[in-house]
Amino acid sequence: MSTMSSCVRFKFAFCLLSVLWFCGTAQAATYLNQTRLIVHEKEREVTFSLINQGKTPALMQLWTDRDNLLDRPEQIKMPFLILPPVFRLEAGKSRVVRLQLINKGEGLAKDKESVFWLNALEVPPRSAVAANSNLLQMAFRTRIKLFFRPAAIASATLQDGVKGMQTSRVRCATGNCLRLISHSPLHITLLNITFDNGKVVHNLPNNGMIAPFSLMDVPLPDVGATQFKSVAWVDDYGVENSFTK
Repeated sequence: MSTMSSCVRFKFAFCLLSVLWFCGTAQAATYLNQTRLIVHEKEREVTFSLINQGKTPALMQLWTDRDNLLDRPEQIKMPFLILPPVFRLEAGKSRVVRLQLINKGEGLAKDKESVFWLNALEVPPRSAVAANSNLLQMAFRTRIKLFFRPAAIASATLQDGVKGMQTSRVRCATGNCLRLISHSPLHITLLNITFDNGKVVHNLPNNGMIAPFSLMDVPLPDVGATQFKSVAWVDDYGVENSFTK
């Protein structure tokens, strides 16, 4: 191996470790006041706030997507309008943002909930020190789930959906699984499952989210587990709840 090649690889490794170190220690200065948003078809809009708890202003850019993480915001066609989509958020201040449904939700399912993502990109101001040095400045992207709930299922609740889940023990790729079947038109998000032998499973498929009228197969932790004793689930406000059979 040549000296030049070794030097290039060393520099690359050093830069990679430096970026990982910054990612592990740096924190966003801004945050959303909600962990999820629900747009009801009848109301057609929802508001939320962005708070800057840092000591410097930040440029904020907001957009929605269909879980296409790498697509550019200007290339994504969505049934929502954000007002304002770009703004400056002063240090220690907050700003109310409005998200509106457009075109009456045409093309969206009317018999079940649809899920999207809201993105908030925080770009810190470029300091004079950074402009004249090799200091790394980072932009932070926050993503939360955005649900569209049509009028036809306005009476449906997550609590009823969780209570109405059916279960069965099935064979799966990992051996034996507990199959959870949802008959709810809503997206049910589980945080963990406690089985009848006391074992608790936190690492759930699809981050614990069961789509409307679908199922989830959860690998059984051991041969002693046959059914779930209780589940922790998330309500419309992002609050953890528990249901025990």
